[in-house]
Amino acid sequence: MNNRLQMIFRWFKYRLKSTMEHDRLKQIWFIIVCWISSTAAAIVVSIGNPTGAGLSSCVWDILKAIGLNIVGFAVFTIVVAIVLSLLYIPLPRLGLSSFIYVSTLVVIILIEDDTGTLFSFVAGIGYSVIAVLIGYLIIQIIRRKTVRYIVLVFAVGGLIVGGVYTIINKNESEQVVQTFGKDMPENPGKTGPYDVNFMSYGSGEDLHREAFGAEVDEVVPTIDASERITKWPDSREEFWGFDSSNLPLNGRVWMPVGEGPFPLILMVHGNHTMEYFSTGGYDYLGKQLASRGFIFISVDEDFINYSNVSGAPNDNYELRAWMLLQHLLQLKDLNKTEGSLFAGKIDFNHIGLAGHSRGGQAAPMAADYERFFNDDEIIEGMRDIQVQGVVSVAPTDKRIDGDKPELYNTSYLLLQGAQDADISDFRGERQYYRTSFGPYSDYFKTSLFIANANHVHFNSDWGSRDLSLPRGIFLDKSSLIDVSDQQEIAKVYFTAFFERVFNNDKSFDDLFKNHQYGSNWLPDTAMVSRYEDAKHKTVRAFNDGDEVVDHLKGFSDTDIITPKNREGGTHYVDALRLKWEDEAVYEVVLNKEEWKNTAAMNANNLLLTLANIDEKQIPDIDIEITTSTGIQKRQPLDEFGSLTEVFKTDYTLFGLMDNIFREGKYETAWAPTFQTIEIPLEAFGVSNEVLMDSDYITLNIYFNNKQGEILLEEIGVS
Repeated sequence: MNNRLQMIFRWFKYRLKSTMEHDRLKQIWFIIVCWISSTAAAIVVSIGNPTGAGLSSCVWDILKAIGLNIVGFAVFTIVVAIVLSLLYIPLPRLGLSSFIYVSTLVVIILIEDDTGTLFSFVAGIGYSVIAVLIGYLIIQIIRRKTVRYIVLVFAVGGLIVGGVYTIINKNESEQVVQTFGKDMPENPGKTGPYDVNFMSYGSGEDLHREAFGAEVDEVVPTIDASERITKWPDSREEFWGFDSSNLPLNGRVWMPVGEGPFPLILMVHGNHTMEYFSTGGYDYLGKQLASRGFIFISVDEDFINYSNVSGAPNDNYELRAWMLLQHLLQLKDLNKTEGSLFAGKIDFNHIGLAGHSRGGQAAPMAADYERFFNDDEIIEGMRDIQVQGVVSVAPTDKRIDGDKPELYNTSYLLLQGAQDADISDFRGERQYYRTSFGPYSDYFKTSLFIANANHVHFNSDWGSRDLSLPRGIFLDKSSLIDVSDQQEIAKVYFTAFFERVFNNDKSFDDLFKNHQYGSNWLPDTAMVSRYEDAKHKTVRAFNDGDEVVDHLKGFSDTDIITPKNREGGTHYVDALRLKWEDEAVYEVVLNKEEWKNTAAMNANNLLLTLANIDEKQIPDIDIEITTSTGIQKRQPLDEFGSLTEVFKTDYTLFGLMDNIFREGKYETAWAPTFQTIEIPLEAFGVSNEVLMDSDYITLNIYFNNKQGEILLEEIGVS
């Protein structure tokens, strides 16, 4: 028995000594390249998962990542090499082990970052192979002159292919921009007549941001949220210097110079990484809106954002809305306080709430506060505060305690980028449908879906990637519009919206109905507009399971469906799917009684809400109105608003691999995007009075392409 153990020991010792028998000088270079590659991956992870704020913390995170990787690389490579030696694998064992380490490390990193299992394996192994090849080429360049020319040829070829690819993609994404004849007022994105001042209010004790710390302009008391928050770890308290019993009310304020009172807009950010601050990212909006005579406050909620170290406080969505309400109540007190910077400055009959991402859900929740907060202090304090308008930018739409906000007699603006890889479907559209008005009110709702716009560029502090590192490194940024263009769109629509809400300036209504009216001063990218106000009446809507009562001629396939978004979730309402392979027509015949029952006496416009779902082309559509009194006129739909191409979005540069990258997040590269096109009745030589006197009215929708497919959600009037 002892002899056998000695033999095993001698054999094991011999195999240990033989571990490096196949590793030569070339393999040493190979191992160094693998170590550099793994170190790069570790550094990327450390940047995407900060443990503190500021440059020093970032440097410390990187140093820790490098140190841990050195230990991990050494231990893994040696242990695996020994195992390979014990198995008599006749290969360079340290070199192979180092390669396995890099691949395994990257695959694990990507899987942990929810990048999809298959994509993680492909990307992880692909990264290792490419890194090793690059390293090998560098070594060869150093050692052999001839290889330099080979590398140069490959480099030039790569640049040419990349350039062609970019040009092709750019041409494919171009949309026809039509300028409409009606004169528009001055660009709302221009600076207004007011001089502006910047100031801040807060606890005066912030550890990381001077605007809320030593340089704060007005100190306000903290609030106790300990009954609401039960998850506030010691690490979070250590970072911020406070716990849930004394949350600060911090705000960055852009105020018009003047006596006032001025309308007030509160803007709240979303759930960015806590250590990378968010509140200053809307200064571009603050300067613009303050120059128009509105007080703009970017509300600080960084301390309730997610952290890789301490997670996030519980009831995160409710907490964001609750904080907004606490700011309003505090500002109401300051407005009455002699000597305050806000004394007499705020008009609480003209309040706007706005938010981005989770903040885009918090804003309508705060406007619909009684649905979510059974709090006498809030309910009583909000009675003399009139929220007139809500803006959601790329919002979430999560059900909270089984409910979602509904807005009534509150105007609503929704902005969403089509290339948003964080909020990858048009979730705010659900809130659009949940916004309604009384029959004689002057409120409205409008939305804008923006091609080639992403999630983070609406906030200038959030960098350029919708997804944090390492997953975000795979996102395609080449097809995005410029940051300045995306923020210009936000400035234009925020300003036009609040000019309409606070000052009843209806000169921008045409812009809300059709963005092409602003094509002279909006950035050149495709967009889809929707608009609805209290004058809207439905003539035809469609419900799954019902029969279509109108005449369908020449269609190869029709049915009523519930459309799906990119994640596979259902659209808020059903739509009629129309597919044709030759010219077709959809005919609606209304008798006098039907028209009177559906159209208000002041109806002046026909409304079509529809979506193109043909990936190959834009439908060519004509509209014709015929009356029993002998009026008949046919007009191209393009005269009033252009349908767009399908907004197909690949989030990565990997073509077919994009499908794998989407695993578990969003199922398809596109979803139906509905737009409302307003068609004036006067364009057909008729008025509502003429139609009221007709025994019947026939509306024909002609589809002139040889083939195509659309979804028709509604026919209405306004």
